[in-house]
Amino acid sequence: MSEYHHDSSASPQPASNATLLLLVGLLVTSLFSGGTTANELANSYAIGVGLSLALCYAADYRGNIRNLIRTDIMALSSLYFLTLAEFLIPQPQVEAMVTLRELEPALTACLIGIAAVAVGRHFSPTPSPQLLRLTGLEPPRHVIIILFTVCFALGFINMLMAVEFDVKLMIDYFMAPRFSQPWGRGRFGDWRALLYELSMVLYLVPPIAGVVLAGRHRYSGPQILYVGLAFLFTLFYGFTSGTRNIFATYLATFLVAFAFAAGRERRKEVMVVISIASAAMLYATTAMLEFRGIGFYAYTQGVQEFEGQDNDRAFFVDNNLVVIARLMDIFPRQHDYLGFEIPYLALVRPIPRALWSGKPEGMSLSIEKALGGDENYTLAASFVGEAYMSGGYLGIILFGLFFGVVMCWWNKLGREDNSPFGYLLYASGFFAAVISMRSLFVFTTAILPTVAAIVFGNWAIQSGLARRRRHHEEANDEP
Repeated sequence: MSEYHHDSSASPQPASNATLLLLVGLLVTSLFSGGTTANELANSYAIGVGLSLALCYAADYRGNIRNLIRTDIMALSSLYFLTLAEFLIPQPQVEAMVTLRELEPALTACLIGIAAVAVGRHFSPTPSPQLLRLTGLEPPRHVIIILFTVCFALGFINMLMAVEFDVKLMIDYFMAPRFSQPWGRGRFGDWRALLYELSMVLYLVPPIAGVVLAGRHRYSGPQILYVGLAFLFTLFYGFTSGTRNIFATYLATFLVAFAFAAGRERRKEVMVVISIASAAMLYATTAMLEFRGIGFYAYTQGVQEFEGQDNDRAFFVDNNLVVIARLMDIFPRQHDYLGFEIPYLALVRPIPRALWSGKPEGMSLSIEKALGGDENYTLAASFVGEAYMSGGYLGIILFGLFFGVVMCWWNKLGREDNSPFGYLLYASGFFAAVISMRSLFVFTTAILPTVAAIVFGNWAIQSGLARRRRHHEEANDEP
């Protein structure tokens, strides 16, 4: 194992003027947006916040695309996408879901969440020397391939066991309606939940693939073919799952690792890959909604989830903003804030019930129950809605600052002179950045793949040191 020398100034960090532009843009949006209907007001906010983020990213660019490959930018983009982006196109159905009066505080809550993350990303401690050391770790190429294989195998082992290792049947279930598959963590968990948590190392497959494909000159043809096909299979699973967070995370972590590993001299190649991935995500945003209820196979056969469904309907994400608005109409007027219950549940979520029989089963008042719905389906409110349930506007500010600080801390690992292992380690953190914006409950489980990569890196370093000591001792023992 060898290690790279690092320059801490090379890590991508937000510029102060970029954050100032964003905050001013959010304030202007809040003061001057208007509309006579809920749809018009949401459209006005979507345009204002979108322009504010665009100006912020332009100021952050500073002539180097790597300055934009940061967890905080991914998180801000994800939060905007989840809450406001769909209103860039008129959403007339919203008028039947929420009133103008109910929507106004929800829009304010979204702006506060974005602002809190933006401010928090300027404050964090320096990562420990041991963690920084991992970003310079240079395992042999065959070790990277072995790590890729282990992550790929463990990622699908839970699914394979559920179908008695019938690969064809597993693929058939890929293309079946969402939630009909015989695998999953389950609400209460058991020993199989341990395998489910272990399968999350599948999220390391895309960044490892990005490192290998960007550095393909260092690998053999069969290795590149193997990694490429395994990555495409993983993307296929993510797409057919109908869960856009999974597919988006696969693309994001792949792109981050690829962009860093490719280097500045291959900027055009990186931009082509980013353009292809962006087009794929835009297509998936609508397509995955249209087939997740009926399954990908039925979708390819021309079946529609609802009779008379219009395939040219407006761009749609998840109605998170509407859910936030309805929650804000309930808390605290009809129900007290949940307080520390939410962060506590997030903290203990990775622990399987098989190891802790007394583990809490969920929130005392779930989003679905609060809104009078059926708990057999789930409603998303983004971290903004969950944070508001916890502590109102103050809860949004505190959680937003927390995420901003954590992302600022992680950005310090994204150094230009990282080793390939450092690139994939850095890219793995983008999974938590993206998915935590949808729900703060998943943050503690989303970091598990990154923890696995850190454990592997520490093992590799210790093994290398032990090997060197043995060689040194053997050399000293020679006559």
